[in-house]
Amino acid sequence: MNSLLKLSSIALCVGVLAGCQSQIENPEMQQCAQQNYQCEVNCEQQSTGEGMVHKVCSTKCIEAYNQCKANAEALGNVQ
Repeated sequence: MNSLLKLSSIALCVGVLAGCQSQIENPEMQQCAQQNYQCEVNCEQQSTGEGMVHKVCSTKCIEAYNQCKANAEALGNVQ
């Protein structure tokens, strides 16, 4: 039950943030956010609780998001 609450909270936050930023960010940034959300959901499904497995998985999601964001921002500056 607790993980379901966390997942719905994450979904709500991502949805709100995506909605707020959709007018100012490029589509590539939206794609990064969607990929990050899916990565976090996968972490929740693969691990139990907030243990080391979840922390490592979540850290990988953050690193992938940061790289995606940097690439999206660079692409936005080129256009």
